[in-house]
Amino acid sequence: MDFTDIGAIFHVRGWRLLSVPPFVHLFCAITRPRFQDSCSPMDIARFLVERRLVLALLTVVISVAVGWGVTKTRTDPRSDAILPEDDYLRAEVDEVQADFPRSRSALFTFIAPGGDIFNREALGAMEALHERFGEVQSAVAVGSLVNYRLNAVDELIYGRQYLLPPLDDLSDDDLSVVRDVALADEDLVKSQLARDGDMALAVLKYRPGTDQLSERLEIARSVTALRDRLRGDFPGVEIYALGEDLFELDSYNAQVKDRNNLAPLVALATTLLLWICLNSLVYALCTLAVSFLAILLTLGTVGWSGFAFNQISNMGPLVVLTIAMAHGIHIISIYLQGLHEGRSKLAALEESLRLNLQPVTLATVTTGMGFLSLNYCSSAGIYGFGNAVALGVFWSYLVTLTLLPAMMLWVPTRRIPRPLGVRGMIRSVSRLVVTRSNALFWGLSVVIVVCLSLLPLNKVDFDRFEFIDKESDFHRVITALAEKIGNDQSLVYALDSGEYYGIANPEFMLEVERFADWLEQQPDVSLVSSYVGMLKNLNKAEHDNDEAWNKLPEDNLQVIDYLVSYQLVQEIEPHLEPIFDPEYTTVRVVVGTSNLSNVQLLDLNRRIEAWYRDNINSQYRVLHGSNSILYARLNDTISRQLLEGFTVSFILITLTMLIGLRSWRYGLISIAPNLLPPAVVFGVWGLFVGQLSPYILMLFSISIGLVVDDSVHVLSKYMAARREGQQPDEAVHYSLDKAGSAITITTAALAVGTMILVFSNTYYYQNVALMLTPIIVVALLLDMLFLPPLLVKFDRLLDGRSDGPPGAGQGAPTDPAAG
Repeated sequence: MDFTDIGAIFHVRGWRLLSVPPFVHLFCAITRPRFQDSCSPMDIARFLVERRLVLALLTVVISVAVGWGVTKTRTDPRSDAILPEDDYLRAEVDEVQADFPRSRSALFTFIAPGGDIFNREALGAMEALHERFGEVQSAVAVGSLVNYRLNAVDELIYGRQYLLPPLDDLSDDDLSVVRDVALADEDLVKSQLARDGDMALAVLKYRPGTDQLSERLEIARSVTALRDRLRGDFPGVEIYALGEDLFELDSYNAQVKDRNNLAPLVALATTLLLWICLNSLVYALCTLAVSFLAILLTLGTVGWSGFAFNQISNMGPLVVLTIAMAHGIHIISIYLQGLHEGRSKLAALEESLRLNLQPVTLATVTTGMGFLSLNYCSSAGIYGFGNAVALGVFWSYLVTLTLLPAMMLWVPTRRIPRPLGVRGMIRSVSRLVVTRSNALFWGLSVVIVVCLSLLPLNKVDFDRFEFIDKESDFHRVITALAEKIGNDQSLVYALDSGEYYGIANPEFMLEVERFADWLEQQPDVSLVSSYVGMLKNLNKAEHDNDEAWNKLPEDNLQVIDYLVSYQLVQEIEPHLEPIFDPEYTTVRVVVGTSNLSNVQLLDLNRRIEAWYRDNINSQYRVLHGSNSILYARLNDTISRQLLEGFTVSFILITLTMLIGLRSWRYGLISIAPNLLPPAVVFGVWGLFVGQLSPYILMLFSISIGLVVDDSVHVLSKYMAARREGQQPDEAVHYSLDKAGSAITITTAALAVGTMILVFSNTYYYQNVALMLTPIIVVALLLDMLFLPPLLVKFDRLLDGRSDGPPGAGQGAPTDPAAG
């Protein structure tokens, strides 16, 4: 069979991967002298059996060499690893972040269960943080209510510089006064204090020596250690900590937990399942060994390539495990059937390989195409996952054909296990399909149409915090910030004056002031922070807090003096962020928002863009300056790219089925059982859930490749029977008898493997389990209950217009794989 027409080479980010059929073609070319002018599945099966020891030894040697790359694998827990790399706004964000480096800090949150943070225990916890912040690696400063400076008016009234006097000198009445002063300070309640006074924030700044992952994680661990000690010393206060490095630590820990806990759990569950279904622990362990070798080769290849596993690609090895097991089950099940029919071990194995070579190859190609289509997406999280699994699919295919035959023949046959404990169910299904063909076809057609009509109920939306454990500090604090303080999201813009010290130019200051004033008038903006507000406050304080001086200073030298003063204070006040660059060329404007969806955030950004394009002097550049806009744009960017990738993979998979099955009729019929399972499940999801993140949407592309495995086995066996001249009903019975048990077992193994992801530490993987498991099960139901009636109906219709069944009387082989 010549597969080279399907497109041999996929260009993959970072490396080039050959699709599986060209490897089969290359294999044929290499072995052609042995087989003379033919390279049929029979010849290949015979070669695999006769040369099994050499192939097994070669596989082990390659596995050791490639598997050594496991020592070079890395994990990238950064949250922005999932951002698209080709978003046109990314260059702007990178440019602004280069001028305004993000300060490294941790946010401590203190929540008083009794509703008043101004009690001695809560304030004592904040004081303890100030006394012990040096326990955090590389810590330099901490800011909270304890060292919050009063404004000039309150400073005169209360005769002190700071909001909070020493706790030992405070009476209950003093605490009440402090509370009233704090809640009356608008700047404070917009940044550090909940309006109802039950939550306060503290910022701990640190300066790591390097930007290495190991140092960031160590700092994060020291922050969590301090948090835990504070919790132990002040049990009456809820204390949480979060930050970018802690976010990475949470992600890293979640990945490590999933890899260390879920993989063994999947392996144990699927091995027990195979033991029960195959009625043989030895064959189950053979399948498991082949699967783990495929994972080793996958991890090793990724390690040698230099790519790092991230939040999504970390799940790849689990997918590889289940795919590899599916290949092994098909070969073992047919092999055991042959032994029960009286064949020798060699003959039974050769027959199993002959019958399974074409469907396993087609399933490998289509599965690989589904995952490689994710390269249309520019998110490293998505295309890294696709490439890792595509590699695993190839290695699974190779190891199954080269190592598993030798392992199977080593197993003694004193007692041939009777696996296929589901054959009774398969016979019942076969009778049902034959006797109730019309009822099944039309009944399931109605169900399918109803589910398809529900698809529009789905709305694509993305919550970046789905990757974080719902019980983590991060999720709890983000929720509390949105509810109590607001400003849980922000859009950042940078205005570039274009010249050194240009931000002190009066014309530029007026432009920024107009921009800030307009932003403050927007109903969905809760906070605007810019240097013009700081300049006004300093100018007013300079003139005895006279409200008439609450305006921008007119003296250029005075402006520069204020800017330099702010820079000096910023170095020692951890809650202050840089609002202008060191060259006094560019300023940042931070627009705080709260509880906005991605759609609302993008709408706000569009309004802001339209305003500054029409109103800001064209000589000044306005740039986007934070990842918030990139995360909000994930819906549009990644969804569009996934749709493009799905379209290409669907076309290629269809062409592969047409060429692989060598039949337009059955190739086109195969579209239905491959496309409908994800469509049906997504329709039901739309009715009960309705929200799809782009990372759930990618399951539509990859699931098509996965579910082809079952349909291609049913189709190949059905076509074999039809070419022998059997009637459609007889061919259905034959195909279900030969393939039904195996696809039921593989579906059970896949479903168990994916369902275990429900126990993952991240909400995203849980959604994957809830979506992918039903797709796999629905695919089996449609392959057994809908595809056979569909085949019978079409063949009866078309045979009535021809002289007989397709391929009859033409000397066709007994199986489509045989030609």
